[in-house]
Amino acid sequence: MQFDIVRNTELTDEELIRLTQDGDESALNELMSRFSPNLWKVIIMNSRSRCDAEEIFMDVWISVWDNIKGLQNPGSLGAWLSTIAYNACKRYYNSQKYSNYEVLCSDVFILDRINQDSITYFNRTELLNAVTEAVHNLPDKLLRIAKLYYLDMWSIAEIHRELGIAVGTIKTRLMQIRKLLRKEFGVEPNIRGNMIRNHESENMQNRIKVIGVGGAGCNAVQRMVEMGMTDIQSYIVNTDLQTLDKCEYGIRIQIGGNTTQGLGSQANPEIGKKAAEEDIEKLDEIVVDTDIIVIIAGMGGGTGTGAAPVIASLAQQKGAITIGVVTCPFNFEGQRFHHRAEQGLRELRKNTDSIVVIQNQSLLNAASHQMKIHEAFSMSDKAMLHSVECLSNLYANLM
Repeated sequence: MQFDIVRNTELTDEELIRLTQDGDESALNELMSRFSPNLWKVIIMNSRSRCDAEEIFMDVWISVWDNIKGLQNPGSLGAWLSTIAYNACKRYYNSQKYSNYEVLCSDVFILDRINQDSITYFNRTELLNAVTEAVHNLPDKLLRIAKLYYLDMWSIAEIHRELGIAVGTIKTRLMQIRKLLRKEFGVEPNIRGNMIRNHESENMQNRIKVIGVGGAGCNAVQRMVEMGMTDIQSYIVNTDLQTLDKCEYGIRIQIGGNTTQGLGSQANPEIGKKAAEEDIEKLDEIVVDTDIIVIIAGMGGGTGTGAAPVIASLAQQKGAITIGVVTCPFNFEGQRFHHRAEQGLRELRKNTDSIVVIQNQSLLNAASHQMKIHEAFSMSDKAMLHSVECLSNLYANLM
């Protein structure tokens, strides 16, 4: 494939797509200039090295050229590109072209993983050399995990699958690694949510976990972290793989892959419950060794309503204090949602020690001005955050 250097800068995206579908390479070149920055972000987030990302990047645009005739809706090009990029990254690493012992990522990427504030204390090159040396001098039992997580940028889930080590054990090892690195650098703990935290924050992360379930629960966790909830370990659990992929915060747990084929639960709590039961072992791992489990969900839908009681039951079996923080639907969401919400609440109450119910409509009625829908949901999320903060402060005072 050859690219003409002439750019059709005055054309709209839709016009460029039509020209590209007709075989105009210069139109594709202009589309590349417009969409490459966002596409690169998707690829770099799902790659293990810059070299890999560059190779995948070109493969994606070649794939676009080969398949763009099948794009029916020009307005969906951005989402279509993101999907192609994500799938290309997965295929690239599923090819098993790497041995188990290769270090796949340039050391410079460690700067994105270890205490961003450290660059104010060290020259960038000196920091890079010090971090690399510190990681490679870790005890043998920690070295493999450190290389994968810090140098190769593997996720905890990927390390779990690769090494066959329990998720909880990996997290414990990462905590040990952080303490050793902190000692190595002599850096003071930073409580603002960076990689290096103080002792109290680490202890809080171990003993309190927040689990967002379903679309509403996942969205609530995202807003909570954005609004400052950085000292509590958070998880997001959903059947919808696309929704999980869009989430920036929290450890992602997909459930019901066979039940829903990676899609939503069709607002059916029975499907949500079945999805949770399908991946009961995954869910069981995230509730171990914890004092308090806070389950966040929106009642009335499918995954949150059906899966939240299952997770709560697992938490109680592990001896954790289990608290539900849930919302009930706005009036505009319809009677069926309200009916399902009531059923979901009854099930959740059976499996929790306490439950905080936020009536979305009551919040809306109390507002002093007419709100847009997204403002109403934002206010609901803030109420959830306040509830979780109160619980964590109470626990901290009792420690």
